[in-house]
Amino acid sequence: MKKIFVTLLILACLCMTAFAKETVIYENDFSNSSLSDFTMKGTMKAEDGTLKAVGSGSSAYIAYDLPVQYQGMDYRVEVDYYGSNNMGGLLIGATSDKLSQEPTYFSGYTATTNSSGEKVYIAYFSETGWGGNFAPGTNNITVDDFHMSVMVYKGAMTFRATTLDGKLIQEFRYEPGDHENDIYDTFTSTVGIRQYYADAGYFDNFKVTVIEDDVIPSLSTSVKLGDTAFKANGLKVKDGVVSGNGAMLSEKALSGDYRIEYSVANKNVSRFYFGMRDTKNGYALELDEKEQEITLFKIENGAFSILSKRAFIIREGYCDLVIDIHDGIASIFYNNFFLDEDTMPKVEFYLENLDGKFGMWLNGGSVQLLSVGESEVEIPDEYFINPVNSGADPDVLYYNGTYYLYVYENSGFNYFRLYTSPDLVHFTKRNYIFTWDPVNYSNVNSNTPWSPNVFYNESDGLFYLTFAAEQNGLNDTRRIYYAHSDSPFGPFVHEGPLTPINPDVNEIDGHAFTGYDGKTYMSFSRYDEGGTIWFEEVIIKDGVITAKPETATRVVVSDREWDNDGALRLCEGGFVWKHGGYYYLIYATGSYSRHYGEAVAVSKNPLGPYEKYDYNPILNWNYIIDGPGDSLMIPSPDGEEIYMVHHRHRTPDNGGSQRDTCIALVEFVKDPDGGPDILVVDGPSSTPKKMPSNKYRFDVNRDNKVTLADAMVVLKQITSSADYSGYYDVDANGSIGMGDVVAIIEKIK
Repeated sequence: MKKIFVTLLILACLCMTAFAKETVIYENDFSNSSLSDFTMKGTMKAEDGTLKAVGSGSSAYIAYDLPVQYQGMDYRVEVDYYGSNNMGGLLIGATSDKLSQEPTYFSGYTATTNSSGEKVYIAYFSETGWGGNFAPGTNNITVDDFHMSVMVYKGAMTFRATTLDGKLIQEFRYEPGDHENDIYDTFTSTVGIRQYYADAGYFDNFKVTVIEDDVIPSLSTSVKLGDTAFKANGLKVKDGVVSGNGAMLSEKALSGDYRIEYSVANKNVSRFYFGMRDTKNGYALELDEKEQEITLFKIENGAFSILSKRAFIIREGYCDLVIDIHDGIASIFYNNFFLDEDTMPKVEFYLENLDGKFGMWLNGGSVQLLSVGESEVEIPDEYFINPVNSGADPDVLYYNGTYYLYVYENSGFNYFRLYTSPDLVHFTKRNYIFTWDPVNYSNVNSNTPWSPNVFYNESDGLFYLTFAAEQNGLNDTRRIYYAHSDSPFGPFVHEGPLTPINPDVNEIDGHAFTGYDGKTYMSFSRYDEGGTIWFEEVIIKDGVITAKPETATRVVVSDREWDNDGALRLCEGGFVWKHGGYYYLIYATGSYSRHYGEAVAVSKNPLGPYEKYDYNPILNWNYIIDGPGDSLMIPSPDGEEIYMVHHRHRTPDNGGSQRDTCIALVEFVKDPDGGPDILVVDGPSSTPKKMPSNKYRFDVNRDNKVTLADAMVVLKQITSSADYSGYYDVDANGSIGMGDVVAIIEKIK
């Protein structure tokens, strides 16, 4: 991984094209046989309004240089592809100081079909020719004719293959340098079309579009909305409604803590400014109807950079939008579910320089009911700030009032550190739960165990540990092994040599869940089609886990943009939460060492089919937090809330070498359009959040009142020899003692 490049991307907030000016600078439908606008290698021929490679040998291409005035801008290149049965596609030029010589074929990348014309992927060219491919597609191209496009924007490219009418076939996002063998860092301004001579297909409608960030135009018209005066250009106010195409900013600046409320009917793209020191410096929240995204931008000297991007439903009709500035934090709500003001923040960050003017830029939408006043958001009296603990690959078991957090933390022959907590926030370091037996476990490489998962099996009263490891002498041949214990503290043991759940399958993870049907299932991450998730029924009994391989079903493949990061095309970690008669599959996407993320798919049946959300990922990186992933869900101490537990990179530039454990509030909200409830995550977060709900914190005997009887219960627990239980750890210090009694008495007073 090119850490310096990735670091710069994150710290620069990854400038992208959004609500931007698009200019088509070149089109060619090949109705003219002349290819004088291009340079050519090999032979390509324009005839009868199409383009095709004609010749013998390997392949040919044509290349187009962007005119000088457009070089360095973001751009999109696209073409229609008809009847492909071999390799062909688009070229995207790139250079690098790592090149020892000029490439013999083409300097850069290709977005291409494979040798059968059935799949698509991104590949690159080395100094001597073909270099290799990234993230080959999972979806077969089932149509004869399709459209290919590559968007190049500030250090990254997004490739999409769609049907001619726009239905998605495959998409990837790739940052140069993400793949370990990639030699390129930067893009040139060269694009083109490439094809194998053996391909029967042909091209049409080649087009290049440059994309520029838009800035607020000169504002000369005076308008008034409510009690606020604005300067505008292209927008008008009639009967208290703003409409048109253009922008406006308030004449006066806001300072300190303040709150702006709108009722917004979005169309196309709308942008809402705040903290604007002038027309080229401040912040903007963007609603994008086409991409179904909410994006928070920082604007510096007219250049837009992303602070946060969330896939979210942008609805028709009026929805409330609130920008609340308090304590140096911007809390932004978009009430697309038509809930009350307790709706979770969709975007929330500490930001600098929040004093300034506010306003909007509309592109066909409308705004009404503007209200400007004092902030209404307060930091809770008791709160937490992520991360809540160190550790990677977290798994949490809630059992008898205690959260047991198991993380990938090993020392010598001791594996998987345990931490406990009474409230999901304050954790105490405990023991390692699994000790390696070098004699009995010699069939497995002792240096490779990771990803612990612990499951309590009610039918036999035992706790089961599953983990991934490699077979001895077989590098990269991974299996899921298991051990058991009669206590969540361990030790977990396995009698005799370690036994893989599926002896002949290369897989990791292994998370058990019980279905609505009472059967036990387990998720596995397997290395077919890059990385996919499989579910399989298992029998867990008397210390043994037995798979039923005839039930093994692949439920998720990595076929969407968020599943691909160039380094890996991967879905893994599958965790299942049951809600409203549905199974919600939460899974990690891409490589843990890159941006990572979490997505969700839903099914009525434990073995699927599962349908992915159109609004994935549900947990995404931002300019402060990178690599959020490997998630699970767990109830709050009183069971009235749900939290997602996930890890993240300790710093945005460490590539996942150190990771920490975080939590985020989850809500299931009713879908106004019908269907299963929508899972929404308030994260990943870096601002103060209220503690997980625990109405029984002082009411330890759970009689709905706090009295001396609760103190007596704790006193009795102090004198007992029972294991630690979070029920009685009122002061959350990891032990049961007089401090807990005092805390209860203080509460009574």
